[in-house]
Amino acid sequence: MGHVTIDVSISGSKGEHRLERILIDTGASYSVFSEAILKDIGAFKLPAKVPIELGDGKIVQADAYAAILRLEDRQSPIIAVTFEGAKPVIGVFSLEALGLKVNPVTGELEETRPKGIAYFYNLSHNIV
Repeated sequence: MGHVTIDVSISGSKGEHRLERILIDTGASYSVFSEAILKDIGAFKLPAKVPIELGDGKIVQADAYAAILRLEDRQSPIIAVTFEGAKPVIGVFSLEALGLKVNPVTGELEETRPKGIAYFYNLSHNIV
């Protein structure tokens, strides 16, 4: 399988930004975007930096933001991170939130569930 890229939109309280041919990184937990994009769209910045381990083992302190990610007719809230020198990628937490996965044989995106936000509630457990 080669590199898998997609076209996505990320949005926040101030607007939306379209990115074309952004890499899906199945080794990355979180999606990564530049700080400029996250600030421009009005993504909500979380109050503390978080340590992120990069593919080369280096640990960086990253800012984390909440935003909405859209891919074709699917959208979901996500946590995106940014740090100095960050290159945009879509991580697996975002794919899972969208109900998608990469087929490792074909390199194509596949549905893991119907579109929409997943919410599961077990009615057999009553909390008092």
